[in-house]
Amino acid sequence: MPETLPQSPKLLVKLHGKGSRNIDLTLETLTIGRKADNTLVIEDPAVSGHHAQILKVQAVFFLEDLKSTNGTAINGRPITRQQLRDADVITIGQHRLIFQENATDSTAAPVPFVDLDRTTVLRGTDRTPDRPTLTAKILIVAGKTDRLEYTLTKQVNLIGSQDGATIRLTGWFAQKSAATIARRSHSYSISPSQGAKSLRVNGTEVVGQQDLKDGDQIEVAGVKLTFYLLSGKK
Repeated sequence: MPETLPQSPKLLVKLHGKGSRNIDLTLETLTIGRKADNTLVIEDPAVSGHHAQILKVQAVFFLEDLKSTNGTAINGRPITRQQLRDADVITIGQHRLIFQENATDSTAAPVPFVDLDRTTVLRGTDRTPDRPTLTAKILIVAGKTDRLEYTLTKQVNLIGSQDGATIRLTGWFAQKSAATIARRSHSYSISPSQGAKSLRVNGTEVVGQQDLKDGDQIEVAGVKLTFYLLSGKK
């Protein structure tokens, strides 16, 4: 009897009027939308050009709506940004995507799927879409961190005390995960972690997600930071 081996989390894609497909969630960022530069392309007028994205932070996955026209929902509730849990049902237009965190497979590793019909295109995991170069820098103004300056080159940059955090907090009782700075092709945005304390940008509390501008002042977990764009300025 073949041994059942754990596999990477999957996304079961159920397109309206089409069959079902499985996607292995191996990328740090999986973008969903109508435009051709997305990882998962859905050619449907109800789907925005850049509709939503799934972000992988360590072993945790988040779904983020990219200010789409018709919105994104998890289990029937509209979301801006939310952690994904096993069996969550994502709704985009008339299409459903089911997050499967505890997938197992007793067969060989799945082959990346490329569907070239007119409804959906899923790019193979060995291809990365070309994106304009955009990087940013964080300077620490006050508070305890392992460095005074950070360059944000990752798609997802965690602020916290846990291993692997881009901006590492070192103070007593520092939060393991305080906030996340996400990089998209044209911009950076910041959002508080689930259950984290207050996050402020330029003195205003952030609820959900906020785009960052050059020179923005960030306060989170007792640390004050300044955000600077290094490239991509208009």
